[in-house]
Amino acid sequence: MPRKFQRLIIYIMIATLVLGGVFTAAAGLGMF
Repeated sequence: MPRKFQRLIIYIMIATLVLGGVFTAAAGLGMF
């Protein structure tokens, strides 16, 4: 697997985690 492709996957995973955290925080604040 090319190194650049591996790095891209890592970036996508981090972005997904960040977006998931923001969405969860927004949903939590929305409940309160």
